[in-house]
Amino acid sequence: MKKIAPQIDLVESVKNALFEAILTGEILPGDKLAQDDLAEKMGVSRQPVIQALRILSEHGILCPLGKKGLTVSSIDKDRLLNLLVVRSELDCLAARLAATRALNKNFNEGDHDQIENIKTLINKSLELVKGKNHTVLVRNDLEFHKLVRGLSGNEFIQSILEPHLLHHSRLFYIMADGRNKEIWEQHQSIFQSILSGDPDKAEMLTKQHTVEAETSMGWYRDEIS
Repeated sequence: MKKIAPQIDLVESVKNALFEAILTGEILPGDKLAQDDLAEKMGVSRQPVIQALRILSEHGILCPLGKKGLTVSSIDKDRLLNLLVVRSELDCLAARLAATRALNKNFNEGDHDQIENIKTLINKSLELVKGKNHTVLVRNDLEFHKLVRGLSGNEFIQSILEPHLLHHSRLFYIMADGRNKEIWEQHQSIFQSILSGDPDKAEMLTKQHTVEAETSMGWYRDEIS
């Protein structure tokens, strides 16, 4: 793992670095996570490492190993597929609500800033699909859907999903490999339908997007524990 440069939110940086190591397989289920070793590898004190480990444990990413240690939780396929069903319904609702707000011209100044952020994110991600940037694109995917949920005007959609999305990302990292171009073209179409104020199309495209994700995850049902 790379060393962490000093930042204001050091705990968040450490958490993201640990999670990326889990995503890429640098840290595997069964590997013991020692606070001192992690702190030394990342060039930080033990305190942000302890807090980051606690956050990842609360999200179900880590689980106890023996009496004192921690390790990476095994992927629970049934739990993740159940989560995908809930996420699909809520993301369809978010897209419909966002498109309805566009149709009724109900976006405020903050929403317009979010729209520009989404445009930038899509453009950057469509460039990234040309190279080997899979981990970054997985993070960008989470950010895209978070921003769309924000445009819905209903803060409960994101707050309901937020505690579970890191765990979901572990399987998405596997599923999305080789599909990034298709995924980001779908994101672009969903976003365009929202901006054009077409709630039915926004919901339909989001549903197709999530159904394809579920189908892709199905390829791995017999490969994960």
